[in-house]
Amino acid sequence: MKKVLSVALALVMLFAVCVPAFASQTITQPGQTPVDVVTLTTDINGNPAANFTVTIPATVSIPWYGTTGGDSINWSYTSQLNIGEQLQISLDKTSGNLTNGTDNLPYTLSGDAADAAYVTTDEVESANCSTAIAVTGWDDVPVGAYTDTVTFTVEVV
Repeated sequence: MKKVLSVALALVMLFAVCVPAFASQTITQPGQTPVDVVTLTTDINGNPAANFTVTIPATVSIPWYGTTGGDSINWSYTSQLNIGEQLQISLDKTSGNLTNGTDNLPYTLSGDAADAAYVTTDEVESANCSTAIAVTGWDDVPVGAYTDTVTFTVEVV
């Protein structure tokens, strides 16, 4: 029985040697096209790899009569987008009224994203931006907390 088992084991070992010998050969056929390596636009989990982050403050406080040197909405972005894409950031208005009941403080916005939609110049980019707030009419209304909402719209174009 031991002799039969040793002969069978020897045959199995011979077959095991053959597999690596055949595996090391490269078989090419005439007319084959080369393999193209494709980089996918998704990560290992299948989620889109392109991304961006835009950071906008939830509130901006303006002291009564404004800040020396002016007040502004300071915002920033970081993007790594697909080839040929940019971020477009815009505001819903360029002027408005800070309100407190029936009293109004008029303001205008200027600078980044206010004068025109802000469009990034490259697919991979980051910047700190500023939209100036010019409030007028401080002497025409009672002192109080005045508010308004400005909406930023961010699109990939």
